[in-house]
Amino acid sequence: MDTQTVTDIQKITADLLSHLEVAAEPVVEVDESEVIKINITPEQPEEGLGFLIGYHGETLKSLQAILALMINREREEWFRIAVDVDGYRLRHEESLRSLARRTAEKTLFLKEPVELSPMSASDRRIIHLQIAQLKGVMSESTGEGWERRVIVKPEA
Repeated sequence: MDTQTVTDIQKITADLLSHLEVAAEPVVEVDESEVIKINITPEQPEEGLGFLIGYHGETLKSLQAILALMINREREEWFRIAVDVDGYRLRHEESLRSLARRTAEKTLFLKEPVELSPMSASDRRIIHLQIAQLKGVMSESTGEGWERRVIVKPEA
């Protein structure tokens, strides 16, 4: 990806934040799998950007969808966009990995399946990936729609 495209994406993001009257600085980088990562940090560290994250990250997901549409609307190729606000996604992923490890320990201790609360597909994926790295346990998703959840079981 060329430097001009990255600059354009940074400008689009900065313009959107300006229209939202958010005093924040977007930093754009492209990872090895060509995902465009946009990290938004407050200009003043004491200013919180929780309203951009929203309840369980719902506002952040919407912001990401809007930015993806704005960035890709006149392009021939579709760029994958990942937006993070002040490190929220990183902290959230680590808490999910920790939940997976604790659930695996509980499963091994009880020697019976442990069911987690319903969660989004992306959160379930993080849990499944972490469980796959652990010995003695396996995971599967069950349920439909908003009730879809992960069950961690002892390996047979």
